[in-house]
Amino acid sequence: MSVDYVDLASDITRQAKAEGADDCDCFIETGRELTIKVRQGEIESIERASFRGMGIRFFSGQRLGFGYTTDFSQASVANLLGRCRAFALAATPDPDAGIPESRDIEPGDLEINDPGIDQIPLSKKTDLILACENAAYECDKRIKHTYSSAYEEQKGRVIIAKAGRDPIFYDATSFAIFCAPVAEEGGEKRMGMWVSDGRFLADLEPAKLVGETAARRALAMLGAQTPRTQKATVVFDPITASEVVAEVFKSLDGERVIRGMSFLGDRLGQRIGSEAATFVDDGRLPRKLGSRPFDGEGIPTRRVVAIEKGLLKSYFYDYRSSRKAGATPGGNARRGFASIPQVGENNFYLIPGRLARQDLIEGVRDGFLVTRLLGFGVNLTTGDYSRGAEGLWIKDGKVCHPVDGVTIASNLGEMLEGIQAVGSDLRFYGRFGSPTFAVREMTIAGE
Repeated sequence: MSVDYVDLASDITRQAKAEGADDCDCFIETGRELTIKVRQGEIESIERASFRGMGIRFFSGQRLGFGYTTDFSQASVANLLGRCRAFALAATPDPDAGIPESRDIEPGDLEINDPGIDQIPLSKKTDLILACENAAYECDKRIKHTYSSAYEEQKGRVIIAKAGRDPIFYDATSFAIFCAPVAEEGGEKRMGMWVSDGRFLADLEPAKLVGETAARRALAMLGAQTPRTQKATVVFDPITASEVVAEVFKSLDGERVIRGMSFLGDRLGQRIGSEAATFVDDGRLPRKLGSRPFDGEGIPTRRVVAIEKGLLKSYFYDYRSSRKAGATPGGNARRGFASIPQVGENNFYLIPGRLARQDLIEGVRDGFLVTRLLGFGVNLTTGDYSRGAEGLWIKDGKVCHPVDGVTIASNLGEMLEGIQAVGSDLRFYGRFGSPTFAVREMTIAGE
């Protein structure tokens, strides 16, 4: 007999109240996923998995007890509730902890669930990723093999039940195709990568285009040179720009700000970037991977302008950090069944400008177009930024040769202030998005 997980979540909150909880919630995730990997024109593996789990927050006054399980049997749930109660009674009171009141969810279909996912035959999915890899090989004879080519999909449901309130839930799907071919010439090997993802299979780029784009990015790096150490304009393409955007979001994490761990702390209302810098988080963009009707605590998602034309207007909070800061939560709690809520992005992105990518590049006299970032080197407390990088050198508005073996360095604050041009080619990679953008000056450490 199938289990109605919505009713189960609601029943668990009633049981928690019977166990003495002053307030509680139950978070349940269920779903399945599929991964198909191919190599050298052959199917390497097909992996299917299902998942389910529940997390319970049990409040005794201002004390929180938390636990989770993947075993939904009556005995397991009873044991979990007992442990949550014991944890709560032993916990230190936290005046800012709690469960937010239920709020009306804005009506409207966010189009985050592809209803046709179960009707897509496995053969179509394998053909899709095989065609993607084959397109990389056909692009150029110097593409000798692929590091990885994969198709991924996921279908899931998120349920939140709060004591004494009707449970809420949503269904969502995601799809992705990924290709990382390797180009070889004269003993030199270079890897390229491209990915397309979305809520609907029909929204993905054609498999052939993904394979060809990945191959071209690998081929473009053959014959790379290491330039002398210098200061120059740095241009980030959408895939590397999205990584920079992710660091900006982390710097706007309200919990991090409260703890004094962000260089953007105490800057609210101040100018921290150029006129070209407008960053938005929006959980209600149709068909985007970060979109959802409510966050991990049941708070409705919405559009929040964090930085507007360089002016810092908002940090991001979950319920606990918003109470601590005396702010209003904007639907930015992320949560899995095995964790308590914490601050997280919905769809966070840099608002695009009007410049075509090529026009932006043509406006650069001497600079570095970054197509791949390597390693980790970002200190969010100070804003110091240092990453290994690969890409293409720009001279007098034209791409002239590939570049590797360099480190780009600056400070995130200076980078925000130095954004001098923003392209129109906005792309999302997961929950972060950006168009191509140019930073006036960074240190490029090479020879």
